[in-house]
Amino acid sequence: MTLAALLLLLAVLTPAVAGASDGVTVRRCVGSQPTGSSADELRKLAVEFVQSSNFNTAAHPRILKLSVATIQDHYRRVVAGDCLIVTYDRPVRFRTVGGEVSVVEIVVGLGRPDYADALFTIDESGRVVEHGKYSGLIGIELRKTASAPLSVSRRRSPRRRRRARGAGRRPACRDRGSGGRASGA
Repeated sequence: MTLAALLLLLAVLTPAVAGASDGVTVRRCVGSQPTGSSADELRKLAVEFVQSSNFNTAAHPRILKLSVATIQDHYRRVVAGDCLIVTYDRPVRFRTVGGEVSVVEIVVGLGRPDYADALFTIDESGRVVEHGKYSGLIGIELRKTASAPLSVSRRRSPRRRRRARGAGRRPACRDRGSGGRASGA
């Protein structure tokens, strides 16, 4: 009887555990869309990035000194470029270095090739909140993880890049007598 009760309890709880990331959407503004474990890793890093934030424009407006127009301009520039967006179907509360925040969306700017360069959250009332002073290490890891699918499918190997640029071909301006140097030098 206890085994049957345990199996029933396991059957009831399993969908809730397996669907822990249900209600969460992870997408990129440009490029290939993350799926499966890649999406889970990006979601986890985005949450850690938010939690590492020391300041935000909702709780610390006097420290960051950004107007609503400036925040909106920064946000529009980020979402117009390369970014990561994590959307929750209901508000989620996160404890950050700078205090607690309520989030329905996390937006991470990926405009730089070496690290995540911007962080915004959207709260339950639809307000765009800009964050400041967050972990550089998490920003680097987030950027690397976001770039990983592109490095396999879209980037050319160094050999293919040389071929595409015409490496190995003799340049039209090369003079046979000059040993490859420009004449008159």
